Amino acid sequence: MVFYLILFFILGAAIGSFLNVVIDRVALGEHILGRSYCNHCRATLKTLDLVPIVSFVGLGGRCRYCRRSISWQYPLVELTTATLFIYLAYFLVVNQALTLAAFVYFALVLAILIVVAVVDIKFSLVPTTFVFAGAIVALFYSYFNLTSQEFVVNVFVAAVLAVALLLVVVLTRGRGMGSGDIPLVFLIGLFLGWPKSAVAIFAAFVLGAVAALSLIVAGRKKFGQTIPFAPFLVTGTILALFWGEQLLEWYLGLF
Repeated sequence: MVFYLILFFILGAAIGSFLNVVIDRVALGEHILGRSYCNHCRATLKTLDLVPIVSFVGLGGRCRYCRRSISWQYPLVELTTATLFIYLAYFLVVNQALTLAAFVYFALVLAILIVVAVVDIKFSLVPTTFVFAGAIVALFYSYFNLTSQEFVVNVFVAAVLAVALLLVVVLTRGRGMGSGDIPLVFLIGLFLGWPKSAVAIFAAFVLGAVAALSLIVAGRKKFGQTIPFAPFLVTGTILALFWGEQLLEWYLGLF
């Protein structure tokens, strides 16, 4: 079992390294399949510079060529992806649902969500192309792997969430949150269904409120200023995917 978990960790770290390339280039309109380079000196990176996590540690967090600091984004994305892949495999095994199709599907959507979260943090935009691609994948997977009733419920939940968020955007004239979050919650609804999607959205608003208040207290934000909401939606989605039932039971138990 440990051997397989190590393999999933290595796979996740490698995917995370690729996600870093996607994250850096999506907002710049660059081709994601080009050679990797240092963002400071533009030197082309060699294989030894690109070993996930290990290269960052071995180089002391600095570029081999210009010695300028490498962003912590890179090891954090690699480590996060690797950890999620390990737990995803464990989660599917525990629920007796580990198949190649299931793992690829969940891993693909999680990878898309990681890209969305980090791009929103870094560039303050939601890469809707990736979100739409994830929604199409979720639609196809749900159609062929869920019952007709479950599929209809998931689509209905996704549509309701999207319409609800659209109303928030319209009523606040975009000041409450961005329009890019609308297709994102549609994807979340398709991906999680009911009631996990409700847990995800609720958790996102709670986490977002806590983060906003913390930034205001720390003097880094003022009332009326916005913060990227996609990272909280993604965090809520991950929490709901793995621990949605437990969180819902805990919350309902408070009343």
